Amino acid sequence: MSNSSMLTNGCILLAGSISNSTDDAQIDKAHTFIDALVKEVIDADGCFVTYCSAEPVNVNQKPLLFDWTVLRAINRLIPGDSTKVRLKIIASRERVQNRMSKEQRQIFNGLIARGIAQHITLEEDILTGSNVGTEQIEHATAMITLGGGKGVLDRAHKMMKQSLPVLPLDLQLGANKEDGDGALKVLEKFHSDPLKYMPNTGGEVVKILPSLSLEDSVLDFTKIAKRIVNIFYKEELARVAALPPDVLILTALPVELAAAKQAFGIAEDIQHTTTNIGVHFWKAPVIRSNSETAHCAIACFGGPGNVDAASITSALLSELKPSNVIMLGIGAGMRDKCALGEVIIAERVVAYEGAAFIEGGKVEARPESTRLGLRSRQDISSYLSNEELLRNRLSKIYKILNITFPEQVENDPVVKDFIPKTSTVGSGEKLMRDPDKFMGLRELNGKLEVVEMEGAGVFAACANHEKPVMMFRGISDFGDSTKNNKFHKLAATAAAAVTVDYIANSLTLYS
Repeated sequence: MSNSSMLTNGCILLAGSISNSTDDAQIDKAHTFIDALVKEVIDADGCFVTYCSAEPVNVNQKPLLFDWTVLRAINRLIPGDSTKVRLKIIASRERVQNRMSKEQRQIFNGLIARGIAQHITLEEDILTGSNVGTEQIEHATAMITLGGGKGVLDRAHKMMKQSLPVLPLDLQLGANKEDGDGALKVLEKFHSDPLKYMPNTGGEVVKILPSLSLEDSVLDFTKIAKRIVNIFYKEELARVAALPPDVLILTALPVELAAAKQAFGIAEDIQHTTTNIGVHFWKAPVIRSNSETAHCAIACFGGPGNVDAASITSALLSELKPSNVIMLGIGAGMRDKCALGEVIIAERVVAYEGAAFIEGGKVEARPESTRLGLRSRQDISSYLSNEELLRNRLSKIYKILNITFPEQVENDPVVKDFIPKTSTVGSGEKLMRDPDKFMGLRELNGKLEVVEMEGAGVFAACANHEKPVMMFRGISDFGDSTKNNKFHKLAATAAAAVTVDYIANSLTLYS
């Protein structure tokens, strides 16, 4: 990961102040460090959240707050326009007009005009230190404390309640309101309970705090600032890694797992994680059309069958606690209803093997049918509603994944279009190679066109855990005597490609 993107989506709150009695050299030291810090945060694609009003100074005109230092540094670092907000400024309109100097208003208005800053208005009649802090923490993803008093402690407490990281620095500056040792008190508490202030990596960070010393520095300020950026980056990585996945992707066969890893961009050298029961899974982000990230986990049962599918799915749901589940892989399509390589989205799964033996040697079918929930049906309708847009997206994905279908395979029809379709899917324990048996399943459900061997188990486990579930299948054969493995890879990769596109563009990520 390059430094240029380590703090993407990160917003730093710098909380603190300086006592009027602090030595000028110490004040200069603090502001010199802030300049170095701002440069490293901006270089790492991060931003700041500040509060701006008047700027208190001592008798020698040394600034006793850091907010305007941040503004001036960003103003120097980004002289032109920006397409990304790098500064969120909390301020009341009254104080902008009446408390800021003309020079300050020019900086303030100029940053906003160039797209660098965003003004977050706080009404004057509710403008208190506590409310300012609450508003800052609405936007902050991490906080650095430097000097200050009770206000710093208040903000650190609010950040802690949100499980957001707080990094205290040791420079002895006092507090502008002469109300305690804010950053130094947080530093003391950090040493005794680091995970309270850095929930995922505090145990490691506390070991390197001496290297971040500003009071007795052994590194120059640029190197300290770089280390701080890296600390927040690693904390964010650890936070994301600990999150339950938004989507659990399930496969049954090695060819399906390989297709999923390819479509989700998981390189061969990426190591898997192992669950408590020994199931391997890989993590992969999917960037969605709204620029949010869907965090996915991909696992494989290791073989076909509804029994293993149900038990392993249930175990994964208990341990990983995903918000959504999608099964992807290959299936047999009914000849004259499906084409090789066609991707179907299951609208209903029929567990067709349930039956009762009754007198006279007769067998009474007792299938179990599970329909998709309303939310999933709505998402699918939205996904399929614009065929031209969908076709254009999938054509690009198929090209990237090198999915090229032949005109035909011997005498078997091959799909001519990228658009997936919905279908009722039969799920059983027996491999389907008898077209008459296949056709006979339509007596149970007249819309049944596809069969496979894991869906019933996956859907049952998800129903027990009250998790929304879907299934994408690429047609690899027709469930008759021509059945073979030749089309497995292409069909599985097509199903995986549609799955990724669906997650990126249509899946609702409710928990």
